[in-house]
Amino acid sequence: MVDSVSTENLVDHIKTLEHAGGHLSRVNFTPGNDSAAVFIKKYLESLPNLTSVVVDTFFISSANAPFNTRPLTNIIATIEGTVFPGKEYILGAHYDCSASREGSSVWNSQWQTIKAPGADDNGTGVAAILEIARILSDTTFGFKPDYTIKLIAFGAEEGGPAYTSSHHGSIAYATKAKQNNDNILGMVSIDMVGYNNFYDYNDIVSNESSYWLADRYVYANEIYSIGLMLNSPPFVYATYSDHASFWEQGYKAILMIEGAPPWTNSTYYQANPYYHKKSDSLGTLNMELVSKVTKLNLAAVASLAGRLTDLDESEKEIMPSGISLYQNYPNPFNPATTIKYRLERNSFVTIKIFDLLGKELTTLINEYKTAGDYEIEFNENLINGGLASGVYFYRLSAGSESGLESFVETKKMVYLQ
Repeated sequence: MVDSVSTENLVDHIKTLEHAGGHLSRVNFTPGNDSAAVFIKKYLESLPNLTSVVVDTFFISSANAPFNTRPLTNIIATIEGTVFPGKEYILGAHYDCSASREGSSVWNSQWQTIKAPGADDNGTGVAAILEIARILSDTTFGFKPDYTIKLIAFGAEEGGPAYTSSHHGSIAYATKAKQNNDNILGMVSIDMVGYNNFYDYNDIVSNESSYWLADRYVYANEIYSIGLMLNSPPFVYATYSDHASFWEQGYKAILMIEGAPPWTNSTYYQANPYYHKKSDSLGTLNMELVSKVTKLNLAAVASLAGRLTDLDESEKEIMPSGISLYQNYPNPFNPATTIKYRLERNSFVTIKIFDLLGKELTTLINEYKTAGDYEIEFNENLINGGLASGVYFYRLSAGSESGLESFVETKKMVYLQ
């Protein structure tokens, strides 16, 4: 799937968004913004195997009249999970834009007519979302995620003269999700990821409770050989994109952005002189960088939500209380890692190791155990020829020897040479 990311498709999407029905602007409450929403919706609906494409309407009640009564929209594409449909991962990107850095006098007086192509901020993020939707829904790959994946184009991330504050689309969505007790396991905001003339670099922004998600992105970049340069822990903390709306509701979320912040120079990034200006156009972008960011988000969300080892479709994943499989530690590991599990009833236990393609490598345990806490070490030396760097899986099955009332759970681990 990663190899199927098309730079040509990304360019085409950015061009379409940049011109926005011929208006050269996607500023909120303008015809170009409406045209962009229509394009995104129609494109997603053209993909035959998405579970649904829904337009979610919201209002900015604080906006000046008559804009406080004009609807804005989030466009939500869903790929429903086959095992845990009630648990979801979200990839989001805002489709509106701004030209606020042209100066307050110009912006405040001309915002309804000003040229604001927004190629980087945030045509790049939306293009990534659309390309990822295309690939994940392509039946050629046979991808069927365990967990639900939602790909969301958020409206009204940017502030504007007609209203106060920002992030309105994501705030509306995250607030409603919390009210509905939606089980969002992780959210990623992809926001202006394409400007860098020298390095294929992006920053990850995270709060401490979301470090595990940021770490997964770092691992995915290494394991799938994406080739991005990324920052490392401690990750930058900032609230200037849609991820912050999910933090406010207690959800885990991170932001991918070309520089954190994009108005400041750093070792591998020079501040983008074009964003929020008339000059934020396709010609200023590093499309190889945009392609790599798209590949990373595709790889990360597919490995987080997907079943990469189609081990045994006939097994029932019945999870009786009192049986737990924990994450191995250390992870990543070399040469050994510890796997812990708990049994609160006597059970016949099997723990097996698999590679990324589902090939069984070894059996660590295959015996009857009494109730209690257990741990076992897995060492790469148990595998003939050792291990190559990559993602592996360990699966615990527990139940009677006949297989009745079995508990089955699979977790991922990373081996790094």
